[in-house]
Amino acid sequence: MIEVAIRGASVADAETLAEVYRSAYSENQRLGFPTKAASATSETVKNWVEDSRLFVAQMDDEIVGGVRLEVTDDDRIKLSRLAVHEEWKGKGIGGELLDYAEALVREWGHSTVWLTTPEEHPYLPALYRNRGYERTEPYPLEYREYDEIVMEKQIQ
Repeated sequence: MIEVAIRGASVADAETLAEVYRSAYSENQRLGFPTKAASATSETVKNWVEDSRLFVAQMDDEIVGGVRLEVTDDDRIKLSRLAVHEEWKGKGIGGELLDYAEALVREWGHSTVWLTTPEEHPYLPALYRNRGYERTEPYPLEYREYDEIVMEKQIQ
């Protein structure tokens, strides 16, 4: 197993992390599920760092992934912007980021972590189901040509 270090992101990470997001989300773009993350700029990522809790995964000194957590109410945290650079996919980094995020949600005393994902994506809903997430409701998107679903996992 590889050694992944996960830490809070800083504004200084924004340019590198934006490149990670563009790389990671290019596959979704090719599959017909475009998102803002596929065209993330360093300014966009700086805003994410300042407005929410953003974390980076590092291999040695290289940033290879990221994940964002947002408190949405007293009991729930939204997990979003989970990303692993294309060159590092398939090495368990995404799972490490999910484990870390879920542990933080538990540590912070919230009972539920939730996310949205395209319902018709060829593998993401199954990946989250295998990690204990359950589909709870549709998440219609008026500004995209596809809809998403809400998936939740009880942490506490």
